[in-house]
Amino acid sequence: MERLLEHRQSLVEEAQRQLAEQQRWVAACEAVLAQLAASQRALAAGLAQLANRAVDAEVLAGAERYESWLERRRAEEEARLEQAKRQAELARARLIAQRRETKKLELVRARWLSEAQRLERAAEAALLDELATVRAARRLLTDERTR
Repeated sequence: MERLLEHRQSLVEEAQRQLAEQQRWVAACEAVLAQLAASQRALAAGLAQLANRAVDAEVLAGAERYESWLERRRAEEEARLEQAKRQAELARARLIAQRRETKKLELVRARWLSEAQRLERAAEAALLDELATVRAARRLLTDERTR
């Protein structure tokens, strides 16, 4: 039973590691999205400064390509973030399931130990009763012999 519990505990620990890994992936995706959003804001601010000035068409075309690239990259990263969140949720569900199974085994072990202790106490009580009966019988025999 102990080996089974140790195995279950190792499964719980592995599920915890997987959840932590998935959460790191979510955090990394969120960080990339934050950087992309900052780049978009910086680009918008830079274009706003150029709004009332005469600007070379190539500069505007480059800014539009960069903005388009940022949008595509942000959409890709949002998709990755959603995938990471789904994976993290699955990892969380696996961890909960592993913990639940471990708890079940711990309850079975506790019940088994309790039953074993109860049986041990019952056997001890029966032995003590037997011992007391034998002693009482000896006293009676000793008392009858002395009379």
